[in-house]
Amino acid sequence: MAAPVRLGAIDAGSNAIRVVIAELTPTELVRVEAERVPVRLGHGAFTRGELDPATIDQAVAAFVHFRQRFDHHGVTIYRAVATSATRDAANRDVLMHRLYHEAGIELEIIDGEEEARLVRKAVVNALGPVAPVRAILDLGGGSLEVNLKAGAQWRGNSLPVGTVRLMETFGLDGAIADAEAGMVRRYTATLMHTINPGNVAGGIAAATGGNADALAKIVGGEVPSGAGNMAGFELAALEKMLPEIVGATVQQRMDRFGVKKDRAEVLGIAALVFATAARQLGLSKLVCPGVGIREAVLLELAETAREEQIRAEGAHDKALLTAARRFANRMDHDATHGEHVRHLSRALFHQLRDVHGLPDDRGVLLEVAALLHDVGEVVNVRGHHKHSEYMIRWARLPGLDDEAREMIALMARTHRKDGARAKQLINDSTLPKELRAQVRRLSGLLRIADGLDWEHRSRVEQVVATRMGDAIVLDLVVRDGPSRDDAALLRKADLLKEELGMEIRVTVARPVATPDVQSASVGT
Repeated sequence: MAAPVRLGAIDAGSNAIRVVIAELTPTELVRVEAERVPVRLGHGAFTRGELDPATIDQAVAAFVHFRQRFDHHGVTIYRAVATSATRDAANRDVLMHRLYHEAGIELEIIDGEEEARLVRKAVVNALGPVAPVRAILDLGGGSLEVNLKAGAQWRGNSLPVGTVRLMETFGLDGAIADAEAGMVRRYTATLMHTINPGNVAGGIAAATGGNADALAKIVGGEVPSGAGNMAGFELAALEKMLPEIVGATVQQRMDRFGVKKDRAEVLGIAALVFATAARQLGLSKLVCPGVGIREAVLLELAETAREEQIRAEGAHDKALLTAARRFANRMDHDATHGEHVRHLSRALFHQLRDVHGLPDDRGVLLEVAALLHDVGEVVNVRGHHKHSEYMIRWARLPGLDDEAREMIALMARTHRKDGARAKQLINDSTLPKELRAQVRRLSGLLRIADGLDWEHRSRVEQVVATRMGDAIVLDLVVRDGPSRDDAALLRKADLLKEELGMEIRVTVARPVATPDVQSASVGT
């Protein structure tokens, strides 16, 4: 089974830098560690056009720490992205150079379109296919990403309406007076008018970013959505609390709402921006799925890692089967029967995947066992299953760990005799309980495949496995049609029947002539 892969994602935003480490297992993506470091890259970037030297030092220190966490957890794949503040800074190359040489991390500067796409991916994934999200407002320190859905298409818009940008540009460093609040609202509305809002009513609108999550806790409770009740806030509830949030000093926001200083400094601006943007779009409520750029980066890293795993597993399986064939050739073993049993075993394994419940990567072990189950005949035909077991245990088959080698050897040993004896031999092995259960089912499949070719004539050309109620039916296509000896085809089905608790039946027929199929165009 493929070892879990550790992934890392870094989002260097304008108000903070966030990192998350996750493990990609065969079935899911599991978060291992996450951290937010309050390094404000936007400080000075929007007013002077450059990253502040002290801020660069802080960012480098944070990335050195992230590198240490990556190494500690064995992260092998990562992506680090930076958004508005770094994007706009004339000296961004200084930061990128230092991060690469001092922290060993490459930083990628993404544009507003990519930023909007990543946020959209994270939100759609979090809400799921049943939640018809139509608008996404992602508010960061440097920009507001507005994703709007028109029909089946999304439009991403990046507006320079970030909390740090507005705070430093307009000098909003504490309680916001009425005139200042009006300035923020007018500025936000003016930029919102540059995009075509379309019709986003009737669907779910999402708000993302640290400020959105904070406002959901302060204002809000849960908001019904197609994905169930989710953290969020009603526009009316936000507007009702605006005077309290906007008019409070930084210290008062920290005390009343339980937020850290860097969040308290921009919370009033964020509340004004969300309220204005929502009203401009005609939205009455916003859900907050609690995801952002780093979650989207993780999702895409996981997709890439899975594709690489599939390619690697395919190459590994091919190499393992090649090694098994070479071993059989070295032993002067005629593999004709083994190849045919491998073909039948593979078909049974894949067609009965939902019935046997075995991990997909066990299929190649079954195929290797099929190729080598009779290799012991070169020593003695009478007790060849015992010799096969011994030879496999001591064979040089690269790509097998000790447990996989033991599983294949046990399948070879138990492909003969009755099912009760086979089960006892497997249960008496030193393998862990879970792997013994897997071997019993794998051996059951191998025994059936071997029984279908009991005459060693490759008579069965095709097997179609179907579940019919509490039974499995194997519809066989044979070269010479039904025969009086067909009852023997299931002579070794006993072990799998017991393991699955299902009857196994067989039907036999000649190949059916396939009629010629001609293509035709149909007009409308």
